[in-house]
Amino acid sequence: MAPESQEQTSIHGLRGLISKTAHKTAVLSSLVAALFGVPATLAHASEMSDINKLMRAGQYADALTKTDAVLAKHPRDAQLRFTKGLILAEQNRSAEAIAVFSKLTEDFPDLPEPYNNLAVLYAADGQYDKARAALDMAMRTNPTYATALENLGDVYAKLASQAYDKALQIDPGANVPQPKLTLLRSLNGNTTGGTVPRLASAASAQRDAKAKAEAAAAEQQERNRALAAEKLAQQAAADKAEAEKTAISKATSEKEKAAADKAAAEKAAADKAAADKAAADKATAEKAAADRAAADRAKAEKARAEQLAAEQARAQKAAADKAAAEQKQKELQAQKDKEQADKLAREQAARAEKDKAAQAAAEKAQADKLAAAEKAKAEKLAAAEKAKAEKLAAAEKAKADKARADKEKAKAEASAEQDKVVVLAALNGWAKAWSDKDVRSYLGHYASDFETPRGASRKEWAEERRARIEDKGRISVKVSNATVSINGNIATVRYRQIYNSDRLTVDSRKTLIFVKQGNRWLIKQERSGG
Repeated sequence: MAPESQEQTSIHGLRGLISKTAHKTAVLSSLVAALFGVPATLAHASEMSDINKLMRAGQYADALTKTDAVLAKHPRDAQLRFTKGLILAEQNRSAEAIAVFSKLTEDFPDLPEPYNNLAVLYAADGQYDKARAALDMAMRTNPTYATALENLGDVYAKLASQAYDKALQIDPGANVPQPKLTLLRSLNGNTTGGTVPRLASAASAQRDAKAKAEAAAAEQQERNRALAAEKLAQQAAADKAEAEKTAISKATSEKEKAAADKAAAEKAAADKAAADKAAADKATAEKAAADRAAADRAKAEKARAEQLAAEQARAQKAAADKAAAEQKQKELQAQKDKEQADKLAREQAARAEKDKAAQAAAEKAQADKLAAAEKAKAEKLAAAEKAKAEKLAAAEKAKADKARADKEKAKAEASAEQDKVVVLAALNGWAKAWSDKDVRSYLGHYASDFETPRGASRKEWAEERRARIEDKGRISVKVSNATVSINGNIATVRYRQIYNSDRLTVDSRKTLIFVKQGNRWLIKQERSGG
């Protein structure tokens, strides 16, 4: 199995034990917090809570991104760095996880958890000496750390098994399960450099770890003895099979010799029969050759006679063909002479017709030219009359368009003035609702798409405004010097606002942007200054 596959298998095996040790870890955390006042969460508890939720959901990439973002603000935070190492281990990025935990052991040498997790990653990679060294360091920081003791026992058992395998020259990877070490999920000690309190007798814990290692080594020795016995049995079976193969080979050789003698005798008889048959075939072939020669001679004589007759017939046919060709040539020449005469007659008639047509065309062209001149003159007069009429119509249309535009402009100006009156009424109504502390009416003057300050939601902003209005004993809001400019459905109002309450008096310039929604002008945006 490739190292990467072994590492992945080991890490997956370790994950199975995490759930079994979760309760134990929680109990230890609670006890430590009760005895020494170690906080169960960091100051940035909500951020750690979000990271833990992402990890529980298996979203390790998102968890790592958030962890790095928080670490950028708190680069010395031990719990965050420890969590990053856990995420990298879950992603099978063992080398990076080892680097994170190693740096933690340098910066916080009194914490046992980073040493323990280094040991788990080394063991998953088959580096048991490094795993043992890391667990020894964990035990120095806290000789009674239960998880580290259990992992150390597993590592000692594996090292003992490897030594025994080496002595017996047994393949160390043959049917030997990898030790399943426990990966710690959180820091339970003082992350500023303290230690975890002793939770049990150190001597008792060491004895338990040693007994576990000896039991595992004994179990491995029994397994290796069984493997050695199985190997001897397989060798004996192979030797027996080789002996049976040799005996079968000898019997087969004798049988093959008898078969060869029989085949030689049969071959000799077959060769004699073949020779006799060849002699008979030769005689038959010689007779057939003589018969074919006689037939060929008769065929050749017949062919020569047929050739002479054919040559005579060809000579007679050639003479007849020549006479026929000469007669046909005479007929063709006579036909050609007749066609030439007919052609000359047609050409003369065509020239006469062409001259007549040309004369008629010239006369027609002259008549067409005169008619075209008359038509052009008439069209010019008609065009002039039409242009004059169109000019008069255009002038009338322009006059009508101007009158209509003036009417629409006057109507628009009247509408704009009316909208200004409505907008000012909306402004005064808003100020009155504010002064009357009529929160419902006050909020009703704001558009549904009002741009709330600081990106707050509409609900949050409304609750804040309600609280600030209802909190005052009295409120007076006066507006003056208001100017309104309207562009389509948008109205901009600049005015002076005098705000007076039992706590505060403010005289300032304000700008409100109104938007027309249906038949109402509602506030879309508030600005300070005019």
